[in-house]
Amino acid sequence: MNEKPPLPPKVSAPRQRQKKSIYWNHYYVDEDTPNVAKCKYCGAVIGCESKKGTSPLKNHIERCKKYQPNLDKKQKLIEFEPKIIKKEDGTTECVNVPMCWEFDQELARRALAKMVIVDDLPFMFVEREGFRSFCKSLNQRFVVPSRTTITRDCYNLFIEERKKLKNYFKQLSSRVCLTTDTWTSGQNLSYMCLTAHFIDDDWKLHKK
Repeated sequence: MNEKPPLPPKVSAPRQRQKKSIYWNHYYVDEDTPNVAKCKYCGAVIGCESKKGTSPLKNHIERCKKYQPNLDKKQKLIEFEPKIIKKEDGTTECVNVPMCWEFDQELARRALAKMVIVDDLPFMFVEREGFRSFCKSLNQRFVVPSRTTITRDCYNLFIEERKKLKNYFKQLSSRVCLTTDTWTSGQNLSYMCLTAHFIDDDWKLHKK
């Protein structure tokens, strides 16, 4: 009597790892293309390889123009600004005056670029965990730029200020004195600086 050959052992299909991040709720993921995700709001396709984590998904949803919470970022908020008023008897009093305040991402990035320039900070400063946590505690709407973006912002600010200075010198009636000097940055890099001293029409001394 012939014996039946043993059946091959059952191989269970590998269980798909459950996605725990909340950012996956905003995307569609096809089983055939698991390395890309499609935004539920604008349809943009975002890479979601496991080695990159959920950072690309998080960055897109914070900038998505069709995501409802992002549409209300221009909504004005009411705040109170202290103001000194003078009474009839000659005394002064500090009162809180209501005012409308509106968050502006571009204005905040410009102020950040000025801070990096004035305080001689490295561009890597904006990617430090402590600074990003500090910015989020001030305003959740502010998207902290990367070091590449802040480098571009600083350069654009330089081009803008240089253009203003050229236009100012075209209308200046007084002479300009140019001096050179060497300077070492916080990164121990040496530079030669060109400084312009001049007096404006109001007889005030300036240095650029």
